[in-house]
Amino acid sequence: MAISKHGVYEDPKKSPYNFERYQSDLERKMMERLETDPTVKKWTKRHSVTIQWVDGQKHMRRYCPDFLVEYTDGTKALIEVKDPSRLDSEDVKRKRKAAEIWCKQRGMSYTIATI
Repeated sequence: MAISKHGVYEDPKKSPYNFERYQSDLERKMMERLETDPTVKKWTKRHSVTIQWVDGQKHMRRYCPDFLVEYTDGTKALIEVKDPSRLDSEDVKRKRKAAEIWCKQRGMSYTIATI
């Protein structure tokens, strides 16, 4: 699986930008999915959301989720795209917990998508 494929997604209709960059084929597939989902109003990878989390060595880290999405019903969500083989990683679990708390405090949802 080519998960490290980088590129440019050109002319998205639901992004405020005329292009979005992806760092993996999974991210590119999510962009296509968000573009065709009738419940998605807007999405972007170019957002300013950074979430603090603590790694296994007790170091403070910063995490920037892959996508910020707004739905047609007005709800918002952060979506992280992960290869299924990485879901059980301790770092992924820690980031997820921090992101879920961050989102809950702001009335948003957090999802990890494996496409």
